[in-house]
Amino acid sequence: MQWNGIKIPIVVLATLAGLAFFWGGQQIYGRYNYERPLNRLLGENKDVAAYQIKDKGQVLEVQVKLNKVDNLQETYGRLNRSLQEIAGRRNFIIILQDQRDETLNRIYYRARLAACEALERGNYLEMEAYVSQLAAGEGSRARIWLDQDRLYLQIDHGGNYLYEIIPRTKASGAVYSGGAERRSPS
Repeated sequence: MQWNGIKIPIVVLATLAGLAFFWGGQQIYGRYNYERPLNRLLGENKDVAAYQIKDKGQVLEVQVKLNKVDNLQETYGRLNRSLQEIAGRRNFIIILQDQRDETLNRIYYRARLAACEALERGNYLEMEAYVSQLAAGEGSRARIWLDQDRLYLQIDHGGNYLYEIIPRTKASGAVYSGGAERRSPS
């Protein structure tokens, strides 16, 4: 079958072969450029209990279940910097998973209001005292850290723990339930 001297089956086969080659190259690039380094990084990290990596096209989604850690700010900072080195200019989102119980959910429900107020008014010391007192009343321990971009809330109750990271600026991402934070490259 020909059309103006062009053999249509050969053009179709060449197009399909080119698309298959392009798709295969993209798969290999993703596997060796992101997946393997991320698997090595997260698999060797003693603070990571489990993880899952999902390539969502424009965004690399990294779900991380942390073990019980002493300092959420330091742990998250190391993890974020390491992921940024691997991802480069690519957008990624870190979704932290913790081990909450009903007591922690109840504390967080009330602490969240104080945290949002502190972000607006800047009364961080009042918020810290309120959240610590609230947690102590439930037999828990709350710790709060603050840096330029985020507010870190860590509450421990027995063997359970809650990790929340709340961005302080619009540039550091929106607030997501479950401690997730979206990061865009600078």
